[in-house]
Amino acid sequence: MNAPTIHDFRAAITVLNRLSNRIDNDAAERVMRLPESRYGDQHATRIEAQTMEQTSRIAAVIAQLEGWRDELQQQRRHRVLHRV
Repeated sequence: MNAPTIHDFRAAITVLNRLSNRIDNDAAERVMRLPESRYGDQHATRIEAQTMEQTSRIAAVIAQLEGWRDELQQQRRHRVLHRV
């Protein structure tokens, strides 16, 4: 198996950002469809908490991928400077 490239990291980051946005939008739509009642409010709170947890996990993975991408870019620059 080949090591991931900078392009692979960029693609993964893009996909995860889109997933995070989709989760946010889906949660907002679900909350808007809930009835205005105590039950609706409680359910909305659960939806919001779950959404925050999911998107924060995704953000953590994105941050790790960005770190690895940046390390790979630095290694690449370092190799280019040593060749010149």
